[in-house]
Amino acid sequence: MGESVDRDRTDRARAPRIVDVACLADVSKATAARALSGSDLVTEATRLKVLQAAESLNYRMNGLARAMSAGRSRTIGLVIADISNSFFDRATRAIIDTAARHDYQVLVINTDDDLRAEVQAVRVLSEKRVDGIIVVPSSPDTFDHLFVGGKPVSPLVLLDRRMPNVPVGTVTTDDYSSAVEAVRLFASRGHSRMGMLVNSADSHEASANGANGAVSTIHDRVSGFTKGLKEYGLPFEPAWIGYTPHVHDDAVRAAKQILSLDPRPTAILTTNADAALAVIDACNEMHLAIGEEVSLISFDDSPWARVFRPAITVVDRPVYELGEAAVKALLVQIDSGDMHARSVEMQNHLIDRESVRYIGPPIAPSLFPSR
Repeated sequence: MGESVDRDRTDRARAPRIVDVACLADVSKATAARALSGSDLVTEATRLKVLQAAESLNYRMNGLARAMSAGRSRTIGLVIADISNSFFDRATRAIIDTAARHDYQVLVINTDDDLRAEVQAVRVLSEKRVDGIIVVPSSPDTFDHLFVGGKPVSPLVLLDRRMPNVPVGTVTTDDYSSAVEAVRLFASRGHSRMGMLVNSADSHEASANGANGAVSTIHDRVSGFTKGLKEYGLPFEPAWIGYTPHVHDDAVRAAKQILSLDPRPTAILTTNADAALAVIDACNEMHLAIGEEVSLISFDDSPWARVFRPAITVVDRPVYELGEAAVKALLVQIDSGDMHARSVEMQNHLIDRESVRYIGPPIAPSLFPSR
């Protein structure tokens, strides 16, 4: 008698399963599952009988189980380079928001721009059977971990960075043209000595052709900067380009080294907001006034850039739209099964605020650009 009571209590405490629904509706487990998932393979009468049984048992079909039975987990993976960076922080928010609107969850793994961590992240996400992966690649030319048998490990989109000659869809911005435009703004206000602070996970060789061995965003920004100098016949000075890792104190030291040169540049372009903060800190320590003794343009807008005095001129990139586009491109691959590379390049917007000073007459483009 006691055993029977305990068994009844256990049965009442246990959440109802699909087999219970099937028994009550007097159908097979497979038929009950098809009826609850909305399949056209069951009659309306059978569907109604199964739904009534499920309702009487207070049965709720597990969303993950339903998705897996359809061959999907309703999750996507995001391999992000540096979640503490304001650009990637906002891009991550956009990806999570957009995925949620399409009934997907996002598994986020941060790599700190470390290739080994990226390889591990892709492996873990593949093992978790995510439906697709968005990757911010940490290397411009190492991609074996993204392919199996010559095909992507899953539906795959690269965010913010390209990998030349790799057949994968990308969502990026036209940073090359934006860097050229920044140089033009400096030149229009009389600046002929221009420097650059490059925030990069690794040190790279500065050359008139760009940043050798760097990820595409860094290469494009340095290449656009040097192209702008050539356009105005201005000299390329490697000492005026500083490379710094993602450590604020190191970036401040690199900025101070540039600003201690004689002659020093009167204008600085930075590759992101973190590098801009380093230039501001360096100028504070050296008693140099931003917008007076040092003009500044930064890639990526941020709330502090608008309220700083003087307000910082920025290359504003459509961060949220990039995240949205990456998710939508990935879902096209997931839904169609076609992983053909489709790439999107968005335009940036130079916001001219108060940090670029007029120091002389505009410099005209050179009839004989420097080589």
